[in-house]
Amino acid sequence: MTEQRDGDDPGLVSTPSRLDTEALRARKPDRHTFRDAPRVPIAIVLDGVQGNYNKGAIFRLCDAFLIEHLHLCDTTLEHWGRRFVKAARGTYHWVPYTVGEDTVEVVRAYQTKGYQVVVTEQCTGSVPVWEAELRGPVCIVLGSEMEGVSPAVVAAADVIVELPTMGMANSLNVSMSAAMLVMSAFRSLAAPAPSASG
Repeated sequence: MTEQRDGDDPGLVSTPSRLDTEALRARKPDRHTFRDAPRVPIAIVLDGVQGNYNKGAIFRLCDAFLIEHLHLCDTTLEHWGRRFVKAARGTYHWVPYTVGEDTVEVVRAYQTKGYQVVVTEQCTGSVPVWEAELRGPVCIVLGSEMEGVSPAVVAAADVIVELPTMGMANSLNVSMSAAMLVMSAFRSLAAPAPSASG
């Protein structure tokens, strides 16, 4: 798609050009004020996720959407690992996170604070994410690709969602699933509240 540059001469059009690093940086606060910027009321809880690349990609996602907090439960973090470094691209310096907590305790704490706990799992009672009524603030829980979310955490969920696949594979990569869930929650937070009359 092209834009008209000069209203008097429809023959002159401009082609959208890719923003360089300097232009992208100009859109952001400086590093000193960034840490104090308000964060989006979405928390992500990883229940036993092991892959370093997945963890790194989720850190990058959390940075992109100013996620409030990332919890890496029942796992460890090797932030020097080659695959983590490649995926995270330094974002672990900017994302609030904790490692090694108990998933059920974290989820219960968020529920006490009024967060809607949204567990991503393929099970009876789960609904496609586009049919779920997400309301903020939100705590999104994702499990490992092999084991999924632990049964005790699923039982504690306010909403259980899934990302149905139409192809031969039964599921998506956990970092891809996280991105889709965050975007759904982000859009629900940005949507205007329904009016009392409507």
